[in-house]
Amino acid sequence: MRCELLRGAIGLSAFAPAAAAWLRHDPVRHNHLATVVSQRADGMLPTEPDSVWALIRRAPGIPPDWVATWTPPHLPLVPELDAPAADALVDALLEAGEELPGVTGMSPGPSAVAEAWAARTGGTVRPGTATKLLVLDALVPPDGVPGQLIRADWSYRPWLIRAVLGFERDTPSDEPAPFTEADAARTVDQLLAAGLAWLWEVRGEPVALVSFRGPAGGIYRIGMVYTPPKQRRHGYAAAATAELSQHLLDIGAGGVVLFTDAANPTSNGVYERIGYRAVATGETWTFIPS
Repeated sequence: MRCELLRGAIGLSAFAPAAAAWLRHDPVRHNHLATVVSQRADGMLPTEPDSVWALIRRAPGIPPDWVATWTPPHLPLVPELDAPAADALVDALLEAGEELPGVTGMSPGPSAVAEAWAARTGGTVRPGTATKLLVLDALVPPDGVPGQLIRADWSYRPWLIRAVLGFERDTPSDEPAPFTEADAARTVDQLLAAGLAWLWEVRGEPVALVSFRGPAGGIYRIGMVYTPPKQRRHGYAAAATAELSQHLLDIGAGGVVLFTDAANPTSNGVYERIGYRAVATGETWTFIPS
C-alpha cells in the first residue's frame, strides 16, 4: 500500500477527480470528506495553501482504495481506514516532515492512524470526542411547536454570530486552534452568502439556528443546531431540524445526515424521535510527541 500526497489548490485539482468515484461509492459515510473537497473545489471555501490531499493505493496506476484530507488548522480527516492504509498514510506524512497534531474521522480509521503514529514516533495518543453519524429514515415532525422556519438574511447577522459562538462553546472540540469571534463572523458570512443558515422564529424573534452543508454526492448534511439557553426545552431545535430536513428532501436530496455528540443523550434522543438513525461512529485522537 502506497500513499501519494498532493498539496494546496494545485493538489486539489488533481485529487478531486481522482477521488470522486471513491467518495461516491458510500456517499453517506463519506459525506464529511466529500463536503471538505466540494466546498473548496467549488470555491465556497478557500483552499488552504498547506492543505494535504492523500490518495492511498494498493498499486500504482489504479483508482485509490482510500482517500484522506488535511486542511489546517483542522485535524487530518480519514475514513474507515484499515491498518495497511493507515500505515501508508502515516509513513507518507512523516517522510514529508509533517508534525501531526491528531486525527479525526470514521471508526476505526482514526484508531488505526493513532496506533501507526505512536508506533513510529514513540509518542502517546489521547482519545477525544466520539460522534455518531445519523441518517434520516422517515421524518416524524414534532407536533405543537409554535413558530416557523425561515431562511436567515443579513439582518440576522449579529444574532447568528452570537449563536455560532454559543454552539461552539457548547460543542466538544478537539481542534488545535481555539474558535474566536472572528471565526464565528467568517462562518456566518459564508453561511449567509450561500443561503445555508436558517432560523426557527417565534412571533418575529429568532429562537434557534439550524444550518446545512451540501450537496455532496447527492447527500445533504445538517450542520449547526443551536438554541440559546433561555429558549430551550420548547422543542424549537427539533422542529427546525425536522422542517429543514423536509425542505432538503423537497429540493431533491438523495439523503440527509447529521453528526451528533455520542455522549449527549439529549441531542441523540431529539434526532431519533424525528426519524434519524445512527449508522456509524466517529472518533478523534490527539497526538502527544515523545
